[in-house]
Amino acid sequence: MVGCIVTGHGDFALGLSSALEMIAGPQEEFRAVPFHEEGAGEYAKKISDAVRDMVDRDGSCVVFCDLVGGTPFNQSMMLTGELPQVQVVAGTNLPMLLEGLMSRDDSMTAEGLAALAQESGRSGVAHLTVTGAAADEEPGEDGI
Repeated sequence: MVGCIVTGHGDFALGLSSALEMIAGPQEEFRAVPFHEEGAGEYAKKISDAVRDMVDRDGSCVVFCDLVGGTPFNQSMMLTGELPQVQVVAGTNLPMLLEGLMSRDDSMTAEGLAALAQESGRSGVAHLTVTGAAADEEPGEDGI
C-alpha cells in the first residue's frame, strides 16, 4: 500500500488528519507532519524522516502539501531527487485525501494515487447556490 503524508503550514495537516479520521476512521500508513515556526531546518529533518520511514515500510509515498512554493512543498520536492518513489501533490483538500486514501490498494502506484487525488481534489471544489423554496427550508439534523 502506498504510504501517505499530509503536510502544510501551521495546523493545516493536523486539521485535515482530524477531519479525515472523523469521516473515514483511522487510516493505515498515513501521517500528518505540521510545519510550525520552528524553521525550515528542523522541519526539513521532520519531513525527511517521515518520508524515508514511509518509503522504507511501504516502498513508495505520496506527500500531500497545502500549496506550491511554500516550505512544506519545497522540502518535499527536494526529497524526490533522491527518492524517485515519492510523489508530491500540492493544493491538498479534504475530498482529495478522502478519495485518495480510501482508494489505495496493493496494486496502486504512488503515481496513480497522485493522479487520482489530483482529479478528486478538482472535483471536490464547487460553488453552489440554493434558490426558491429550498432556500427557506431549515437544514436537517445532519446538517444537510
